[in-house]
Amino acid sequence: MSLFRVLMACCLIGCLTACAAPAAPHAIPGESAQPSSDPRPTPASSNGPARNLPRPQLPETAKQNTEQGFEAFTQFWFDAITYVMETGDPRPVNEISSPSCKMCQRQVEKANRLYEGGGWGIGPQRMVKGFKSTMVAGADKSVAAVFLFEELASVTYSKAGDVGIRYTGGMIGGVQAIHARFDEGKWVALEVGPA
Repeated sequence: MSLFRVLMACCLIGCLTACAAPAAPHAIPGESAQPSSDPRPTPASSNGPARNLPRPQLPETAKQNTEQGFEAFTQFWFDAITYVMETGDPRPVNEISSPSCKMCQRQVEKANRLYEGGGWGIGPQRMVKGFKSTMVAGADKSVAAVFLFEELASVTYSKAGDVGIRYTGGMIGGVQAIHARFDEGKWVALEVGPA
């Protein structure tokens, strides 16, 4: 066999081998081939936003058309607001609020602006206190209640991790009110805000 034929055979074998199996990618030190996804719920912190938080669950009491049920629903509404501020997911708020509820929409829009800008939030968690309602429905079948609430400390962070807005928390001054309707076996918030 001539030297020319040997070289051609080697080239042909090399080409076939290269075509048959793609070369393995070169790993970058410290980088895994697939990003790791930690399924554990991780609350928000100064290091980053919350991940995999479970959605708040409507308690059974909040499904009752009673003053106790109305109070449990009101607390759940605030829990849903905390959830949207900590995750950017507005679904729990939207599912229990009328599209005409201005305060509901303001809370969702505030969270949207924060997360669309790459920021995140911790809290605020609020606890309803001194809840009172006559449970007398108006012409639009809505009922009203008044209450006070306590707010725990909260903070927002920018995309760069800088502190945006910080609240120290405490009792929020002034009586608050909620207007809601119990329809088809569930409460829907119509408006929430100062009484």
